[in-house]
Amino acid sequence: MKNLSRLGMMLQLGWTIALAVLVPLGLGLWLDSRFSTSPLFILIGAMLGIITATVGVVRVTVRAMDELSEPRQTPTGKVDRKEDEA
Repeated sequence: MKNLSRLGMMLQLGWTIALAVLVPLGLGLWLDSRFSTSPLFILIGAMLGIITATVGVVRVTVRAMDELSEPRQTPTGKVDRKEDEA
């Protein structure tokens, strides 16, 4: 079950990068073709996409690190670190 959680995090990371870069880039491409301002909006879209993707990756990574390092209680009441249950 732990592997599915990790797979979910990796898929979320991939979609975060793809959508954060492709949507602003596509919008920039469309705006450039509409207003004949090439490459102005493509560059703006690329910059926004890179910044958005970086922020998204950091957020997903921090959430994953918090989840993996979260302490848990053992049956004896002691606080223990999560271990891999592969």
